[in-house]
Amino acid sequence: MSQSVVTIRLNGNPYQIGCGAGEEAHVSKLGEEVESIMQSLIASVGQIGEARLLAMVALILADRAAGNADEPPLDGAASGAARASVVDHDAAAEALEMAAERIAALASRLTKP
Repeated sequence: MSQSVVTIRLNGNPYQIGCGAGEEAHVSKLGEEVESIMQSLIASVGQIGEARLLAMVALILADRAAGNADEPPLDGAASGAARASVVDHDAAAEALEMAAERIAALASRLTKP
């Protein structure tokens, strides 16, 4: 199996990510999703350091994953159709804002002496 490298940009910085051949578009799309979440956080809390922003993005993604933990995994065409039918951008934006607020509150508690 051959290895490919995809460069994604997060907060203006390039990161080279290894992936399997044929997975380049998927990895790029994931990078765009992470960048989108990061930019939403920056709009909410400002430039608070790349490590902290990446940690907050990780927490948001973990929160999303935990919210779907009780649902059985979908496969194949059913997965794509289900995702397409559930996409509600306003609800997603609201959920992202709520998660960012929760994470910002947690971060502020962690930074207090």
